[in-house]
Amino acid sequence: MSLRNYLADEAIQHVGINVDDMEISKEFYGDILGGVFIAEIREIVGEEWTSILNASTETAPQLGRGDALDVCFYSFGNTAVELLRYYDRNTGKTHNEHMSVEANKQGVAGKHISFNLATNINSKEFFNKLRDATKGMPMVSLNKTDLHHLGPKGELGGWNCFFMSGPNGERIEFNQIPKGLCNADSNFTKSAIQFRNNA
Repeated sequence: MSLRNYLADEAIQHVGINVDDMEISKEFYGDILGGVFIAEIREIVGEEWTSILNASTETAPQLGRGDALDVCFYSFGNTAVELLRYYDRNTGKTHNEHMSVEANKQGVAGKHISFNLATNINSKEFFNKLRDATKGMPMVSLNKTDLHHLGPKGELGGWNCFFMSGPNGERIEFNQIPKGLCNADSNFTKSAIQFRNNA
């Protein structure tokens, strides 16, 4: 049974990322990648929030008993990125239960956020500028020096991709899918139209 009719046409509202350093994260997603600032709320506390966000998970941050949450949103047009920092109000230390493995060590198990690159850019130039702009940021590293090309054939033919570790160890993908020129774009576009038409 599909519940598609309950979803909006642009169904993905945001992707959440747990962060350790909010200011470096804002610099990366806002200043460097150019996300448009939406809103920021600092020091969210209260038992109601613990219940809403974490239900009865005992290892989760306790927003009614000493922990707090800062949230910041950036728009990337088709969806938003939500930066979340859970921390102890007394010590300022970030909550570290169930932290993920650093991105470039996650392998196939890694959860990730993916960004589209413009199709008319020089990807090597982008990588070099991204590497230079993030120099000195903890955890940030590119996992290779150029895009991986999937080749022209197959259902995702023409898709070029690349992964990196973000400032909080989050796994980030950048991909370049030439508009109107490859199987990957054709199949994604066709499926998006079908989704919007509630088919």
